[in-house]
Amino acid sequence: MSDLSERRPVNTDYAVSLLEQLKFFYEQKLLTDVVLLVEDTEFPCHKMVLATCSSYFRAMFMSGLSESKQTHVHLRNVDPATLQIIITYAYTGNLAISDSTVEPLYETACFLQVDDVLLRCRDYLVKKINAENCVRMLSIGDLFSCSELKQCAKRMVEHKFPVVYRQEAFLQLSHELLVDVLSSDNLNVEKEETVREAAMLWLEYNMEARSQHLSSVLSQIRIDALSEVTQRAWFQGLPPNDKSVVVQGLYKSMPKFFKPRLGMTKEEMLIFMEAMSEAQGDGYVPAAAPAPAAPTAVVCYSPQAEKVYKLSNPPGDLQKVGTLVTPDNDVFIAGGQVLLKSAIHSHGKGAKLQVAFHAVDSFFWFNAQQNAWVPKTPMRCARLKPSLVHCDGYIYAIGGDNVVGELHRRTVERYDCEKDEWSMVSPLPAAWSWSTAVAAHGCVWLLTHDLTYCYFPRADAWVEMALRKTSRCFASAAAFGDLIFYVGGLHVVSNSGVRMPASTVDGSAVTVEVYDVNKNEWRLAANIPAKRYSDPCVRAVVLLNSLCIFMRETHMNERAKYAIYQYDPELDRWYLRQPVSERVLWDLGKDFRCAVGKLYPSCLEESPWKPPTYLFSPDSAEEFEVDELVPLPLV
Repeated sequence: MSDLSERRPVNTDYAVSLLEQLKFFYEQKLLTDVVLLVEDTEFPCHKMVLATCSSYFRAMFMSGLSESKQTHVHLRNVDPATLQIIITYAYTGNLAISDSTVEPLYETACFLQVDDVLLRCRDYLVKKINAENCVRMLSIGDLFSCSELKQCAKRMVEHKFPVVYRQEAFLQLSHELLVDVLSSDNLNVEKEETVREAAMLWLEYNMEARSQHLSSVLSQIRIDALSEVTQRAWFQGLPPNDKSVVVQGLYKSMPKFFKPRLGMTKEEMLIFMEAMSEAQGDGYVPAAAPAPAAPTAVVCYSPQAEKVYKLSNPPGDLQKVGTLVTPDNDVFIAGGQVLLKSAIHSHGKGAKLQVAFHAVDSFFWFNAQQNAWVPKTPMRCARLKPSLVHCDGYIYAIGGDNVVGELHRRTVERYDCEKDEWSMVSPLPAAWSWSTAVAAHGCVWLLTHDLTYCYFPRADAWVEMALRKTSRCFASAAAFGDLIFYVGGLHVVSNSGVRMPASTVDGSAVTVEVYDVNKNEWRLAANIPAKRYSDPCVRAVVLLNSLCIFMRETHMNERAKYAIYQYDPELDRWYLRQPVSERVLWDLGKDFRCAVGKLYPSCLEESPWKPPTYLFSPDSAEEFEVDELVPLPLV
């Protein structure tokens, strides 16, 4: 005879049928044995069902005390609509969570000890944390002792500190949470004055009640990190009161050395998506050789330190993604493709590797402190290499090299960072390949071939603007002030459809066109004096408040060399700002994407990505011909 206590698999069909019957009994109020009373609303239920999902009701109905025999249970401080959601979950397993219901649902589930609802609400809240609600999420996580929610919210508060410390929710933080935040080494502040201002705003919000915390709050300010001007203004000429005594005492007792906040260590870096994997850097492969199917990497280069750092690769080894760094320094990637399958087939004398890829709708935010990609709500469409643009507080995903038809390639969608959701907007007038987009003057500008289109968010409409003087694709674009620069790429010869490098006849310079947003006019600007330019590997960026070009210079089968050129708008001239030694930055390939963001070197892994020494000439001479080298500004 088998052991009766042995666990046997549940018949799934029977379980579903049983749940449907329980739901029917609940809706028809059949065999109910308890009534939950909330304000003026009654909820006839079954004790067995409530006890199954709620530890609170399980303890109540199984205690053996007088409460277990009650037929009516009064629940105080519970919202009827929220309780209805939990009861529906108990009878169906379906949980309706939305932005408007998740917080009261979490609070009620915590009170009733409905563990599964708690977990699902927590995951929902963690995913929805943003600059607008992170302080409130920190308080909620602390109130309900949810360590994961509290930790994730605190990281966002640290990351967005220059924005959030003025919010009403921050000024209402408890003293304990405030001290925990102000004491953090991970605050994303470039100056200690920001922390001082946050502390003073919190104290002055209710000085009478918070004066007892004056010493503990001000002691979190790293006084020696303040500028001399701020120190003199703050510590001299204070009125003779308790506040001045505390401040003067803190100043005298502070150590002469301090640990800089994380934000003080930020460096502006060039971020390279889909660079050739460092595993490929163990030998030189001529440009004419077939490219191996090797993985790519995400690396960044600090022009100031001349160091390369490695970022974590996107989940699933995503390739052909769209890349964006917002004005708030948030890094996003969208779309792309993942490897679906690979197989080796015999083919004649050898074997042939066949791979298949699948386009995806993924969307990720880069957590710079954790060096990790955080999934956000996916796009509505799968896209390969979409153009990502931040404009007027929203992120736009435009087109992409999709394979599902022209209509799909025309689609444009918009991401609301606060709500973490996508919505469709007006499609492109036509489907183009090799387009690029930038944001300027509160509008989105799409550039392709010789066409220029402007998207006006308020009107949700695309308008054709002035034609460019040349027809080019694969070019790079960047907005700088009132101007949009369109650089490099391949000329499109309309008669034959042939694409040729957009350089001068002798191949010694790169074509640059400039669009004046105010005048709606295109003009040719000075060419970039590249010495060896044989492919469209030019990336326009705004680096250290200057318009710059990161260029891959090649000639025939030579190994790649890199340089950063800077534009002087007054002289309409390009200067070689900085050659990039191949001892520092190895071959990135030709398909990488480039963006500029401020990252924390201490949170990144310094890349050991070095080429073999035999690739260098004996005298180690650089091959760049420098007309004039512009020194980097001191930071």
